[in-house]
Amino acid sequence: MESNASQKTNYHGKVTIPNPLLHQILTYIVVLFFCCVTLISCIWAVTLMTTEGFLSVGGVPVIIFFAGYSSYVGLLVLRYRAAKVTYGEKGFTITQRGNSTSYIWSDIVKTKYYGMFQVLKLSNAKGKTIYTIHGITRANKQFIQKIGKTVGFTTDVF
Repeated sequence: MESNASQKTNYHGKVTIPNPLLHQILTYIVVLFFCCVTLISCIWAVTLMTTEGFLSVGGVPVIIFFAGYSSYVGLLVLRYRAAKVTYGEKGFTITQRGNSTSYIWSDIVKTKYYGMFQVLKLSNAKGKTIYTIHGITRANKQFIQKIGKTVGFTTDVF
């Protein structure tokens, strides 16, 4: 039975978030782009400082900050981009590279929502990242909302 076009509900009442290949490819391209912008901006800033002096750098550090921060958050998402998630009332299961790991909602001790990027990072009691999800699709946004209702999280701009 399908609840909508972007997610499927199985007979146990669990929702499976589809993970389209196109989204995976686009995520890799965007993260690669921001990494390249960060690297090129750093080289540009160093070149300007050595040839024309410190004051010539101008707004390049702002570009480095935002591109670097975008790269950081993107790399957090890339680690779990190929994973599939199934969730229900009691918890969720992450399947990645053929391995499945199940968690109950109380396993999530710390959450961090990167509001500017719509990325939610879930961590356990030891501080290890359980999962990172980007709110790029309706199904992903619904999973983030489920976590917000069940576990809760604070929204930070950065």
